[in-house]
Amino acid sequence: MLADRNSKPKVRPVEPVPVVMDGKQVVALKDPLQLSDRMLCVTRETLAVIAMLDGRHSLLDIQATLSAQARRIVFMDDIVALVQRLDEANLLEGERFQEAYRAHVAEYRKLPCRPASHAGLSYAGSREALQEELKAFFTGDGGPGEPDLFSEHRRPLGLIAPHIDVRAGGKCFAWGYHALSSGQPSDVYVILGTGHSGVEKMFTATTLDFQTPLGIVETDRELLGILSEELGRDAAEEEILHAQEHVIEFQTIFLQYVFGQRHRFKILPVLCSLSHHVFDDARAYPELQNQFQEFCMALRAACEARSQSVCFIASADLDHIGPRYGDRFIPHPGTVRDILEKDEQMLRALEKIDVNTFVRHVIRENDSRRICGFSPIITMLHCMDATEGKLLHLDFAQVDDRNSFVSFTSMIFH
Repeated sequence: MLADRNSKPKVRPVEPVPVVMDGKQVVALKDPLQLSDRMLCVTRETLAVIAMLDGRHSLLDIQATLSAQARRIVFMDDIVALVQRLDEANLLEGERFQEAYRAHVAEYRKLPCRPASHAGLSYAGSREALQEELKAFFTGDGGPGEPDLFSEHRRPLGLIAPHIDVRAGGKCFAWGYHALSSGQPSDVYVILGTGHSGVEKMFTATTLDFQTPLGIVETDRELLGILSEELGRDAAEEEILHAQEHVIEFQTIFLQYVFGQRHRFKILPVLCSLSHHVFDDARAYPELQNQFQEFCMALRAACEARSQSVCFIASADLDHIGPRYGDRFIPHPGTVRDILEKDEQMLRALEKIDVNTFVRHVIRENDSRRICGFSPIITMLHCMDATEGKLLHLDFAQVDDRNSFVSFTSMIFH
């Protein structure tokens, strides 16, 4: 079929990563599902062809467009060869990918638990070293100090914590988990995290427990089963996306640290992926709005069906600013100050549980600040019954030598 000039191949979502191979600059196509342990490398010029492999253009269309742009004949054999390479790497939608995907999911579900994917990379890889590392975030300069567990009479209903690299945002994590663990504990923590690779059906949970250097955190499979019943489908259908995603993992190590052996809890890990456009009345996406509302209602119903207490955690970063994220300017201290001021205005709306104002902050700028934590935050706001929030900490971290930076926050809700 791939050799059919009228076929319309479609490339799966991939991340282009610049690399140097044999002294030459090329682009590696990173598969978020990691169906292969090798990345396919292509030239920068090839990206123009790949961009047209969107399921709408036939190979003849692509040949005609590229030939017109290059003012020379682009040979069909070269296009077909590229398409075949993509298919062999499981980067094209189709039968080969589906077969590889099913096998990958089956192997993943056989695991006794989800292995820690970022231990030794984003945080210390051994129990003792990790405990010392996390303790330093609480007790070091600017930290909140060690929490006085369960000293506050109220039970938190929600928390926003960063999902940036633990070593970059550790102090901000600490402020959030200090407030969380100072209050009364919950039986289940529903952790809503940004699905950076996208989630086709907007949300996906996972059946697996989470393993970290501090031990194993148990996933509440009973709650997951009720959620699936409420949805009328498998709520963990795309759970393979959890394999390499860090946003749930980072929250589990802090939960383990603050509670230790003092409190036994379970988690329900959920990856979220939706655009702010879902809530833009001017654009009107009724099907997506219904999909979002159905999930939130199902999750609320599942939580209410249990006699156990539930707290929601939104694993969410805020703005992504600078050349690394597509901006054409180099940020300076004034840029950071202005962005943090905008963040604070937006977060003040969250303190009041003013969902509409929060959404308007994002929509009116067309998410030009790239708030990647929008999905888990908006989902948490629709699922928890909090009446007030409190901004605990707002910070940023520079991520490259061109002053690109990410902002993040911690907030507690009651």
